[in-house]
Amino acid sequence: MKLTLKRPDAQSADVRRALGLGAAAIALLAVTACSGSESTGNSEKVDVGGQLVAQMPAAKGDVDNIVWNLTDGEPDSLDPRMAATYSGGQVVNNLCEPLVTNDAEYNLTPNLAEFEQVSPTELRYTLIADAEFWDGTPVTAEDVAYSLNRAAEPSSFVNFIYANVKSIEATGDREVTVRFSKPDEMFNNEMTTIAGLIVEKDFTEKAADKVGTPGGGLMCSGPFELTSWTSGDSIELTRNDTYWNPDRRPFAASVKFTFVTDTTAVTQALESGEIDGAYELAASSLGSLADSSVGNLVFGPSTQSVHFDVAGPDGPLADLKLREALGLVVDREGIAEKIYNGAASPLYTSVTPTTWPSDESDLYQAAYDKFESARTYDVEKAKSLVEESDYSGQEIVLATVAGDETQGRVAQLLQQDAKQAGINIKIQTLQPLVMAQAGYDAAKRKGLDLMFSESFNGVQDPLEPTGFMFLPGAFYNYTNFSDPTVTANLVQARQSFDGAERARLFLAAQEIYEAANATIPVVSTNTATFLSKDLTGAITSFAYWAMPQMAYVGSTKD
Repeated sequence: MKLTLKRPDAQSADVRRALGLGAAAIALLAVTACSGSESTGNSEKVDVGGQLVAQMPAAKGDVDNIVWNLTDGEPDSLDPRMAATYSGGQVVNNLCEPLVTNDAEYNLTPNLAEFEQVSPTELRYTLIADAEFWDGTPVTAEDVAYSLNRAAEPSSFVNFIYANVKSIEATGDREVTVRFSKPDEMFNNEMTTIAGLIVEKDFTEKAADKVGTPGGGLMCSGPFELTSWTSGDSIELTRNDTYWNPDRRPFAASVKFTFVTDTTAVTQALESGEIDGAYELAASSLGSLADSSVGNLVFGPSTQSVHFDVAGPDGPLADLKLREALGLVVDREGIAEKIYNGAASPLYTSVTPTTWPSDESDLYQAAYDKFESARTYDVEKAKSLVEESDYSGQEIVLATVAGDETQGRVAQLLQQDAKQAGINIKIQTLQPLVMAQAGYDAAKRKGLDLMFSESFNGVQDPLEPTGFMFLPGAFYNYTNFSDPTVTANLVQARQSFDGAERARLFLAAQEIYEAANATIPVVSTNTATFLSKDLTGAITSFAYWAMPQMAYVGSTKD
């Protein structure tokens, strides 16, 4: 049987409500959905019955090498605390390990350590793994405390995760204690992401500012070791044959990550077998890959979304009425259906529904419905808002990634619809690395008014993405948004371990920050994975990003 591009009904509003909108809940429906297949030589064609799949069937045997493409291009850093891009995070999670981890269904489990919430303001980790770094030295409590304190430094991208941390200390040979100035419901879950990856203290101190660069390298304890990084070409990993966890021993002796970003080139390389697999495939390639005879295309649950982000506080888009007008000329349903081939759903808030906690989904849904109604595609209303604004027809520069056909098509559709409302948009393409840098460097955003943004969050908690976007000084707070009520509510919500109370505080903040239209939501997307028919085991939910995802990929044959 053949995989079809027909999208699952689980993306409809009614079913999303019934499922509670958690990615884990959706994944539970699909993790076993691989029963139908047809013989294709010595391998199988996966049939998932139109469902979202969290992981492909387990691998059976070893392989010599896997070539996997980083669709977002070359990382700018493999320093864990700075590896916040699609590519950086994907690679580094195969190399460095967290104290706790999520599985493909976002279930939290111990990894290097067990944890105990001693009190609302004290969290204790006890090392349970006899893990060694690649150089043979043991992972110690001192290394753990050093790594977490390093991630908490002001220059660290993940510093926000440590906002309530008072101290991190090695309090025993195998024990690390984190004390908080305020209770923090987010912290332990966030330790599953790049915010909690452990590096060797001695190596990292010696490498200094070169750590995580092609010339500086890394020293970690993960299932793969960094072998080489050839700028502009590839990153190569070698299996760590002394890895402490036999249940996660990699099937591949080596992995080569390539940096192809052109949609057509990626598709051709996958279909020819030159590249074995890739995540986050462009929507324009899905039709061809679904019909491929050399591999399987699988969709998985995800916290990802597509936005148009206002690139700075100045320029024409300083006018709030103009921002609101832009939000009304985004044809979300048309984009989801015609450009994403149904592999996406219209999105009406900056936080995706898959990010909502399942237990309080009704509360989040009621608030979401209001935004959906207010932001329905309406060119005439947008035109009226433009006429009421101070906008006088100047060019609004929208940045997209060069070579990304999907981004180009979405941008062109916005350009056409905006023109009907009297808004003049100029599309400017940037090379992938420059676009990635513009995401966190204001200097790289100079001259831009809007940015095509593909964002995600590592855990199921609305406070994570909003903390990065709407708190003063946050990395993705491009417009310098600052509202004391929003800040107070988000801070207070993070201190509460009561889900209903967190929802109440968060939704009150959402009502205010969404009115600023600093980010214009477009669609929420599923993770699209393509894998050679001779391979299986891939994590296909977006949980892959914070997991050693390549350790699970191996041969379909014993």
